[in-house]
Amino acid sequence: MAQETAREVTLVLQQPLAEGELAWIEVQLGRIGPGQEIDVTTATGRDLGVISPFGMRAGQDAGTFTLPVQADTIVDGRLTIRLAVTQSGAARAPTPEEVRGVTLKVAPR
Repeated sequence: MAQETAREVTLVLQQPLAEGELAWIEVQLGRIGPGQEIDVTTATGRDLGVISPFGMRAGQDAGTFTLPVQADTIVDGRLTIRLAVTQSGAARAPTPEEVRGVTLKVAPR
């Protein structure tokens, strides 16, 4: 069986994004291996960013990371993202222990 290269997550806004509001995602990471990064893209392939934690002690959670989201990536109140653990050019879907949660946040500009 082939290993999945990414995990897809759909986030839903409670109400439509209003004029002037900013959106971002918060990604809660658990333990990931040295040299591993988390690539975050939209389902259509638009790059949202790369999370590259460093300086963690062995066995510690990586923490919570924030990535901005452009308003046009949210369609019909939904944002679908793809998360992939990458290292040395190889990609795989993160485990639930590696990516513990993703939240879509909104605030006034």
